[in-house]
Formats: sequence, C-alpha cells, structure tokens
Amino acid sequence: MGRSEKTKKRYDRWSRFYDVFDLGGVNDQKKLAVNLLKPENNAKIMDMGTGTGAIIPYLAQQLGEEGQIIGIDFSENMVKAANERIRKQGIASKAKAMVADGTKLPFPDEYFDGIIATFAFTSFPEPEKAIRECARVLRPGGRFSILDTGKPAGKKHMFRYRYLKFLMWKAGYTDISLDIPDLVRKAGLKVNKIQRFSGSFAYVTIALKI
Repeated sequence: MGRSEKTKKRYDRWSRFYDVFDLGGVNDQKKLAVNLLKPENNAKIMDMGTGTGAIIPYLAQQLGEEGQIIGIDFSENMVKAANERIRKQGIASKAKAMVADGTKLPFPDEYFDGIIATFAFTSFPEPEKAIRECARVLRPGGRFSILDTGKPAGKKHMFRYRYLKFLMWKAGYTDISLDIPDLVRKAGLKVNKIQRFSGSFAYVTIALKI
C-alpha cells in the first residue's frame, strides 16, 4: 500500500474525531489566512484539503450571497463531515464539499478567484503536483493563501522542530520539512507575503497569479 492510500485511510478513520485535535480548530491563525486571502463578495473560492470543513463557515461569512466555496478532500468520510457541517450552518446555498484528487482537480483552467489551504500540503503525498494544480485553476490576479507548518527561520527552535518533524511523520505522514514558498514559486506563482507566528512553526504564504 502506497503513501497516498495509507494517508487516505488514516484520515477516513480520523474523520469522526478530527475536530478534537485539529490544531485549535478555527483559531486566529486560520482566520488570518482567510483575512489575507481578501475574498471579494462574489468570489469563487476553493478550500484545498478541507477536512471536516472547519474553515468553511468563517470563510462563508466573508462572502456575499453570490459567493461560492468548494471544499476539496480525498477522504470520503471527511467530505461527509464537511457537508454535514455546511448543512447545519445553513450555508449550503454557497458552499459544498466534494471528493477529489488534489493532483488532478476536476475544474477547468482559471476557474477560481481565490484558493485557501490550511495545514494541508504537508500531509499531501505529492504536494508539488497539488500546488501546480492550484496554480492552474486559479485565475490571473487571484490570491492563494497557504497556512502550514514548516522549518523555523532561525536556529533557536531547531531541536523542537526536529522532534515535531519526527512526531508528525509518524502520526500521519505529515512532512513539515516542505518549503511551501519554494513550491509556490516553482508552480509559477509570485510569493507576495510570508507571515510567521511567534512561538509557533506555523506561517502563512500569500501567493499571486500574475
């Protein structure tokens, strides 16, 4: 069984209790990732690696009635949980989640006005392909907000980082050594902003499609 199938099975199993340990749920870091996306009222937004759709209700608050959110995940159980959340929140008129392979998105070129991914790509078996696909479906002028965990900028917290790197890989094949800004640039996007959080390995990368 390859990494992709192993990861999918793990997230299928975790879907029932994932929100309990989802890195604080919709915390200030995730809200900032949405705010930095700066979605317009009628924007069409993709939430890549949506999981249980935790960020979707907050994202929906930023959009008008003509706005649309599509959450993408490769775990069927996660998507079921996301759509149940959408139903309970009463936002099904402008949000839905669907099962899809992030490396082969079922959308035409330049389909979305904006894309957000929160703690997603470090768990993707082929993150470079998924980011290239995001670049493909993002319209020119669109924004891409990526919140993820990575190597600290300095050497002060390297011991803690190495321990977390080992732990995250064992727990869910999560590779926090990925250089997200580098992958974004290789996908042909322009890195507009990188914002790190004090006392955390999390950071937000804002990319633009020129």
